[in-house]
Amino acid sequence: MGRSLIKRDSPVAKVLDEELKQSATEASMDCSRIIEEELEDMRLSYDIPASVILRAPGPEECTDDPPEGFVAIYEPTMQQGLRLPMHHFFREVLKDWNLAPFQITPNGWE
Repeated sequence: MGRSLIKRDSPVAKVLDEELKQSATEASMDCSRIIEEELEDMRLSYDIPASVILRAPGPEECTDDPPEGFVAIYEPTMQQGLRLPMHHFFREVLKDWNLAPFQITPNGWE
């Protein structure tokens, strides 16, 4: 199967460029919008001990790429039963399967 090239200044290239920009904008909208004050509400709602560090992502950070030493947790996961600190068994299973907690559907924590 052959490859095709699109000239940069062609109408097709301009449409593709706009679609890529739109996709990038939509992807950036998928980033968390939680603020520090809401984290404290979550701490109280789900009995998260003070020893567990909660941190809201910065404006350029997304949950799919957390900083070293952190994992992303979605509130629906907490609503379905995940508790912090996570039980050793669950930490080991996730580690062995190379999964993050948010990769398990929320009802998987029931």
